[in-house]
Amino acid sequence: MYELLKKITPKAFIKKNETAIRVLLSQFYKGHRFVCSVCEFKMARFITSKKGDKLCPKCGSLARTRRLWQFLKPKAKDVKILHFSPSRSIRRTLECLKNITYITTDYTNEFKAMKCLNIEAIDEPDNQYDIIICYHVLEHIQNDIKAMDELKRITKPGGICIIQTPFKKGEIYEDITIRSEEGRLLHFGQKDHVRIYSIEGLTNRLSSVGFQPIKQTYKESINNRNGFKTDETIIIAKKPI
Repeated sequence: MYELLKKITPKAFIKKNETAIRVLLSQFYKGHRFVCSVCEFKMARFITSKKGDKLCPKCGSLARTRRLWQFLKPKAKDVKILHFSPSRSIRRTLECLKNITYITTDYTNEFKAMKCLNIEAIDEPDNQYDIIICYHVLEHIQNDIKAMDELKRITKPGGICIIQTPFKKGEIYEDITIRSEEGRLLHFGQKDHVRIYSIEGLTNRLSSVGFQPIKQTYKESINNRNGFKTDETIIIAKKPI
């Protein structure tokens, strides 16, 4: 039903009326077998996208978004958070919390956000944020070392940057000569990606700018209750005190 709705309904209409559409759509998925960890909607099944991801029919959260929220929720108290390219489901949830300062930013005008910050030259003072969310951003950035250095600069001492990208085994794969959308799609899996990180490669680069990265890996059963990925890693980059 979800894919059919997308095919027959204009994108502009869906975007304008998304909340109402999702409330209606979710009625067809109600149940008790699964639950979204972001909006807490209980359902008989998740929506499965063309890429195989499991979407919440009510809030639209992806598997990686639900994992992020599970990690972030206990920490979202009396903190200042900066969120790059914020997903709708997490943004709406965090905006409702009264005990945090929540700032959103998007440089490409793809996501709804409060600011438009260039991650390679962030127009923010030093030591500003307790938590920075940088989820599926760095693989788009040409000078990722500069971006990492900027992230560390604006993180408070003892604060953290929560980072995830697509990962591969072995070494980081990048080639600055690949500039076309077709080439990037072929080599990096998406037309606006400029590299594929390995977990070790990303942690090494974060260490090189002074972060203390910690690898957080999760293993789940295929039909786990929250629709998490069966194998997922988040990098927690801590700024030394």
